[in-house]
Amino acid sequence: MHTTLRLLKYSHWNFYRDRAMSTFAQNLRALMKKSGVSQNELARSAGLTQSAINKILTGKTKQPGIDTTEAIARVLNVSVAQLIYTPDLPKDADPVAGFRRVPLISWVQAGLPTPVSSLDDLDKWYICPVSISNEGFALKVRGESMEPMFYEGDIVFIDPEVPAESGRIVAAVDDGAPDPEATLKKLVKDGPDYYLKALNPDWPGPKFQPFTQSMRIAGVAVGKYVEL
Repeated sequence: MHTTLRLLKYSHWNFYRDRAMSTFAQNLRALMKKSGVSQNELARSAGLTQSAINKILTGKTKQPGIDTTEAIARVLNVSVAQLIYTPDLPKDADPVAGFRRVPLISWVQAGLPTPVSSLDDLDKWYICPVSISNEGFALKVRGESMEPMFYEGDIVFIDPEVPAESGRIVAAVDDGAPDPEATLKKLVKDGPDYYLKALNPDWPGPKFQPFTQSMRIAGVAVGKYVEL
């Protein structure tokens, strides 16, 4: 099976992810105290259960989803960045370049020559910690062809507006295929020719796939998130 990928800024995202997971509950407690909002009031106003808030405060839920995070931030009149990063930030601060949410789409949707903003059923979103364009999106890794860099279940952020240069991880689409969908591989150049490279040395499929005239780049990987 084809898989996915991510690229660049590993340490930046890992720092951000680890920091967020270890401090969310602490930040939430501080902001609740500052706002004078009780656990019951927060749950009721955010449209959440008291159990859900309790799990966040006790660390059982280490990193709530974006919808939950935004609902809590709205009730407390703070920014998502203050909840995830540190409550000491000004409300309008943006501690991470490109800090915003992007939709998780399917590999079939990624293969469509259609702007992400025009797609339907985009009901799951992830916060992207790196700079990404308005048409950026997320994909969930499948298969093993990109191990050990990318494992099945990893979330990869793709930006259609980043130049696809040799050495970058790209989401490529073969429009000549019966059912075009995206696949993520490393784009490499050999003389005048380009190839899509699988990173897994034990991958039983082809290690190099010629980049033909019927192919196009749907986007370049700019970040990765690993769900625990």
